[in-house]
Amino acid sequence: MTQQQTANEPGTVGVDVGGTFVVTDGAHRFGDRVAVVTGAAGGIGQAVAERFVAEGATVYALDLHQDRLDATWAAVPQVTTIAVDVGDSAQVRAAFDRVRTEQGRVDALVTAAGISDAPWRSDPAIGGSPEPESIDDDAWDLVIRVNLTGTFYCVRAALPLIREAGARGGAVVTISSVGALAPYPLPAAYPASKAGVLGMTRAIAALVGKENIRINAVAPAATRTDMLPKDEALLDSMVQLQPIPRVVPASEMAATIVYLCTQEAQFITGQTINVNGGMVM
Repeated sequence: MTQQQTANEPGTVGVDVGGTFVVTDGAHRFGDRVAVVTGAAGGIGQAVAERFVAEGATVYALDLHQDRLDATWAAVPQVTTIAVDVGDSAQVRAAFDRVRTEQGRVDALVTAAGISDAPWRSDPAIGGSPEPESIDDDAWDLVIRVNLTGTFYCVRAALPLIREAGARGGAVVTISSVGALAPYPLPAAYPASKAGVLGMTRAIAALVGKENIRINAVAPAATRTDMLPKDEALLDSMVQLQPIPRVVPASEMAATIVYLCTQEAQFITGQTINVNGGMVM
């Protein structure tokens, strides 16, 4: 793709990716690289995939909803979409088998697929309360399956393909949350799942570091995605806990995540990168 300047901000250099202008400041760090991004039909995952494309990567965009994948990526030839439930090990294995067949390796994996709660609990007629006694077994199991088990399935499937990249190794970035580290009044399954991602990330980092494979976690604060609380009062109370009191655009979060996949970050592993406006220091 050709780097260009935007007319809205003269001097800003970036790339148009399917109608979204991605600011890159001229960086092109992923030519001849293959990246897999889960949760890529929206939110942080979409912004990460856009950044990878803008910097030259071939991208496999995974998400539960094929229709949303098509709507997001149909006009971007560098992106191959695969509908997959990350909480289903057979579907994850099949998705990465396809990547192996078509590309032979993976250079970077970002596990951005996630849910904040069971969808049926968002119905006002049912509840959605964060109180532990309001969380039914199925709601708990679903959040853990998608956020924690699904992250593990994807990392497990990607590691053999990252090894195929050879001595240059590769990188994995898992997505946790400031909710795993700070006392947000959230339904407990979400922070529990995201705290589990941190422990898993550190354990795997210790195992694969000698192979030049790096794995780090990013713990975002409030990011402008569909997962933000709809209650504006709650959202404002969360943001005001941050020394930098604002909601972050997904593109800004993506810049940090993608940086962790570059050669510039090749001595960083097993870390939790807190991108949260200073809420956790």
